[in-house]
Amino acid sequence: MPFVWNKEVSNYKVDIFESSTLAHDRSIRLDLEDGDSVSVSFPTSAAGDFVTIGASFHQVQMDRHKFDEVYHLLQTENPVYFTAYEAGSPAVRFAGFSTSKESVGEGLVDSDA
Repeated sequence: MPFVWNKEVSNYKVDIFESSTLAHDRSIRLDLEDGDSVSVSFPTSAAGDFVTIGASFHQVQMDRHKFDEVYHLLQTENPVYFTAYEAGSPAVRFAGFSTSKESVGEGLVDSDA
């Protein structure tokens, strides 16, 4: 199961552009704490296979309406963590951002989390 699990975002770059060949006109490039990179593109509607996990470079698509929310989170929160995975058959895919390493539903944040 390829996954990127709660890796801290160490840096980001925002791109807004026009293109006759791409299905999106904005993207955010992330540098993660472990040296991995993520390209998050924002087409009008994300494809069904919206997560691609590579060895150290990962690609994610999110619906265009989420761009402002993701950009705002990256601008105003610290730390921010990124998670993405694809697993199983049929494939289950997930991509998201969090301000806590503690997963939802895991109770109170532990002192060692």
